[in-house]
Amino acid sequence: MDFLAEADWEIDAGNLWRAKEILHKQIKHSNYDVQLFEKLGFVLLQMKDTVEAGKYLFLSGVRKPEYEDAINLFLRKYEGKPHNLFHPFPRSAKLPRLSDYPETVASELRGLGFTDWLENVHGIHAPQTTAPSGNFACFIFLTVILVIIILLILGIVKLFEIIF
Repeated sequence: MDFLAEADWEIDAGNLWRAKEILHKQIKHSNYDVQLFEKLGFVLLQMKDTVEAGKYLFLSGVRKPEYEDAINLFLRKYEGKPHNLFHPFPRSAKLPRLSDYPETVASELRGLGFTDWLENVHGIHAPQTTAPSGNFACFIFLTVILVIIILLILGIVKLFEIIF
């Protein structure tokens, strides 16, 4: 059974919490999915989690009158600090360019002052610092080996001094 059909079945059975679990689990393993975002937003709205519902309904790009209050509440939360707007987005919704979003979402983000290339605005795709480079690790390894060899040579010299 497809996850959206399974979520619909749980909604019809009155198990909103189970539908939410199914949809949240799917978000971790999918790409940007307008239907998934709308369905999760709808479930959260039914559960009265208005701000969280607004986030997913905003990302869905679907604008229905019953969604507007939740979407506006979510956007008001980040009024004056739009650069923080991207932090609560799931990884699949952190896209590098406005043109990668549905037109409705891209248009609203432009209205908030974002330009097409988002990389430098919120840093979600900026290169991350990594562990020490391979050259540095190789240097440390060779230094340790050299110290061991020197200690072995000194030990052998000392052993010869004692014996002879």
